[in-house]
Amino acid sequence: MTPLETEALTGTRSRTYQTRKVTDEQVNRPLHIAIAVWEEPWKSSPTGVRTEWVLAINPKGNKPYIHLGTTDEKDPNPHILRELNQELRKANKGKDAAWVVVGRRRVPLASLLKKNGFDLTGSFSEQNRASDKAAHMRRTGAKGLKRRAKREGEAPKQVETKEVETTELHWLPNSSKSAGGGGHIRISCDASSDTQTRGTMCFVASNGDYQLRTQATKASTDELELETITLALKYLARVGATSAIVESDSMAALEATGYVLRGGRSRRVWRGISPGARTRFHQAWKVLDGVVDVELRRVLGHAGDPLNKAADKIAYMALRATAHPKRQAQPTLDRSIHKAVATAAEAAAAQAL
Repeated sequence: MTPLETEALTGTRSRTYQTRKVTDEQVNRPLHIAIAVWEEPWKSSPTGVRTEWVLAINPKGNKPYIHLGTTDEKDPNPHILRELNQELRKANKGKDAAWVVVGRRRVPLASLLKKNGFDLTGSFSEQNRASDKAAHMRRTGAKGLKRRAKREGEAPKQVETKEVETTELHWLPNSSKSAGGGGHIRISCDASSDTQTRGTMCFVASNGDYQLRTQATKASTDELELETITLALKYLARVGATSAIVESDSMAALEATGYVLRGGRSRRVWRGISPGARTRFHQAWKVLDGVVDVELRRVLGHAGDPLNKAADKIAYMALRATAHPKRQAQPTLDRSIHKAVATAAEAAAAQAL
């Protein structure tokens, strides 16, 4: 059986989205704007859905404020664009004065804003002063809209479930390298999932070690990101590290770690992450407590960090590899993993100098 071409695993599109790289010029812009969007089934709506959004606006040196919007139309993006332009006129600012961020899954909105001349990155960056407010409004707004739908009788009695077409699952790639010694280690975690049949977890360490795990699951990517952090903690105990930085680009996974470490013990799903995943993290953390000094930290995904780039690439390639016969996909995947880890470790070492 002929081995796969590398492109069959990496896809035709780059996994490093250049539009999400944050520049000093963007950070120094006088106007930071973050846009969050959420929706809910709504019976009386012509489209069956109500969509709401928030424009969180943070002018440098002035008081931050928000603008809320809603529509029952199928495509909310033209409304958001119009309201964004209105806010710029109110602030007496041009597009070149603003740095806009949107959720990474809002690709059509991001494309529309870019087409209309906005400087945009498709992720809620910590460097954007309006990001935290938009993320908070998204969480509270989505919950509020759901409550209103139930209270006003707009929530469907039975939510229709759409069948999602998935590719055949041929195998579950699992591999690792654990040759590094103790000392200080930096680790970047990432995950990929189709949320229907399978998910992959990968961490890459600054010393050239890594672990890839694939499993049959319906778990969200955020939950798998937390599971990857747990794998990294277990690895630290195994190799006898003295200190470590463990990074993830998933805000939800990192918020879950904070919830657990503050004593949160809910038996319910918390922000899309199951109690089982939170318990496994807590158990792994307790093993290291007082033994390894661990800092959990966010890294901006797809923004050029070598370890994050490698972990993301390996998790994504492994997910795609599951759709091909093992004999055909494994040699290509193994070569690609070796190259990605070696390149990341070399770049991480150069950064540390």
